[in-house]
Amino acid sequence: MHVPKNVRTINTILSAAGYQCYIVGGAVRNDIAGIQPTDYDLATDATPSEIQRIFHRTVPTGIDHGTVTILLGGEQYEITTFRTESTYSDSRHPDRVEFSSSIEEDLSRRDFSMNALAWNISDARLIDLYDGVQAIRAGRIVAIGRPEERFAEDPLRILRACRFSSQLGFVIEDKTRQAAAGLCGSLTGISSERVRDEFNKLITGEYCAQGLFLLRDLGILPHILPELHRCTGVFQKGSHSFDVFEHSVYSCEGAEQSDLVLRLAALFHDLGKPASVREAEDGTLSFHRHEILGAEITGNLMYRLKYPKQTIREVLHLIRQHMFNYTDEWTDAAVRRFLARVGKDHIEKLFMLRRADAYGLDRRPLPLDYLSVLQRRIEDILAEENALSLKDLKVNGRDLMELGLPSGPLLGVILDQLLETVLDDPGMNSREKLLPLAGNLYEELRSRDS
Repeated sequence: MHVPKNVRTINTILSAAGYQCYIVGGAVRNDIAGIQPTDYDLATDATPSEIQRIFHRTVPTGIDHGTVTILLGGEQYEITTFRTESTYSDSRHPDRVEFSSSIEEDLSRRDFSMNALAWNISDARLIDLYDGVQAIRAGRIVAIGRPEERFAEDPLRILRACRFSSQLGFVIEDKTRQAAAGLCGSLTGISSERVRDEFNKLITGEYCAQGLFLLRDLGILPHILPELHRCTGVFQKGSHSFDVFEHSVYSCEGAEQSDLVLRLAALFHDLGKPASVREAEDGTLSFHRHEILGAEITGNLMYRLKYPKQTIREVLHLIRQHMFNYTDEWTDAAVRRFLARVGKDHIEKLFMLRRADAYGLDRRPLPLDYLSVLQRRIEDILAEENALSLKDLKVNGRDLMELGLPSGPLLGVILDQLLETVLDDPGMNSREKLLPLAGNLYEELRSRDS
């Protein structure tokens, strides 16, 4: 296993002080799986106070549980003292944490065999007590010991198993799978933040569809995402090959892997369909304004899982706008209105969502020219620097008040109508044309209200 220079330095310093140092967890697992490790978690028999004494720059990131972050060479390395743990009364934290001098005892408390591996930096020796290498090479997720005990200690491990399946493409072996299905109801006691963080990693995995189908098949969805669970068995007919849940999963799969906002929008974009479905006499189905209802449902879901406000805003905006129906009959004014409604900063991501949505119909690659005509028309409009929002107008509220118009809600109505005029005819965007028009609109609206 390749060991970075900084990690070797940490080992050298600890060894000189009489302590052991091992690379543990994901870095070892990924190296064996042929994946380049991106971070290195370390384990040692030195206590947190001893680590802080030996190294000049440290951060007590989880000192109550034996974890300290070492700052070295511009990088950060988490190092945790060997531990032995007791029962988990709160299904998250051990009732007490006791330090150990044994790497073997430390590995015995971990979740899955593929994560219970340790690399001795000093003598380049791999410690594998639970056939972790065999599990990795077989692509299997195997709980250590009795799976029921591992999941009872921390039910989040059930979701972690699905997340690892999404990231690595591994399958969950039968006994581990049965225990996960039997105990998945205990996930309701896990904090929203912990569920959210695991879920984010799951949907941005390379094999996200595999992970999401595990959530359904193990019975996890009703406990953490009942809104998505309600999409199962809701069929759509027409050009759709899948039910709403399956379509949503494959849309997520078709979205850019590294873009969390896009994958969330792709997975949740049709949450409004189960509640909005209507069947006509001829058997055709409709989901009128499901994007509006879906945005409301998604907002409640994301608020419950405590997503950042900005993330929620971006996802909901994409969901609300995803049902545009472009045709060649759109006028330039219609394109400008579309662009004004969506916002030029969101157009690219909305098009990516539509591509993912279309991929989710039958998982077939899309034509290279999909939406290219609309894209070119938008590029032309942006190049002409047309006014697309109130801030692009050549007049503002202060200009209108200087004209004699009173401040208040009516001023906003007039500015909105000025923008509509300019969207229809960009040549109207000048002070000379907009100020007289504003005066006329004011008189018209005032007379209508009197």
